[in-house]
Amino acid sequence: MKNSWLIILKTLIFLTFSSCGLYQLKTADRSELSPEVNRVSVRREGTIRKDTGVIPEHDLKKYAFELGFNPDNELSDEERSQILSRYKVRALERTLDSEKERLHYSKVLPYLLSDQEKVDYLSHPTMEGRQSWVNRNKIWSRAKSDKDFLEVVETQDLTLGMNQELVKKSWGEPESVEYSGNPVYKNEKWRYIRDVPSPNGYKRERRYVFFEGGRVVGWETQ
Repeated sequence: MKNSWLIILKTLIFLTFSSCGLYQLKTADRSELSPEVNRVSVRREGTIRKDTGVIPEHDLKKYAFELGFNPDNELSDEERSQILSRYKVRALERTLDSEKERLHYSKVLPYLLSDQEKVDYLSHPTMEGRQSWVNRNKIWSRAKSDKDFLEVVETQDLTLGMNQELVKKSWGEPESVEYSGNPVYKNEKWRYIRDVPSPNGYKRERRYVFFEGGRVVGWETQ
């Protein structure tokens, strides 16, 4: 009889310790796996956002319109790439803290040919680095190309790439000027009003000239 009770007691003790061990094992598994899954998810999300160049929907629409695209239509990969570059430019422009930095950028801006060049210039964190980039890429030598626009000015016409001074020589002072962002960056819309001849006499015509970085990027007549 005593032996039977001893066997039963040993069995109960064994089962008790076994169940405790299983519980601890399961608890440990949960505590170790959950945080790891969360960390992996965060890393993946961060990688996806970085690789695909995700930008806020509001900014996507804003810069799509700025570049002349309709964001309500399906955008091509090339259009999305241009929008992303413009988004980067505007973000980097906001990092220019001092008036000296902004002034230097405004002088270089008319001679930068694309948003990618603006990104390359602005990505340098110091004035010295930006100036070295300007010298290395011979940006100032592009100023000589303004002579090519003089024939257009003589005919009182416009062409893409003209600077603001040449536009004034061709069309005169604008009636009004609208600025996009900081005026020092010369992203502007100029309005002209002209009375032009027509079969029914003279009619009033409104002309708008659009500038990016002080250079003509387009115009329209109403």
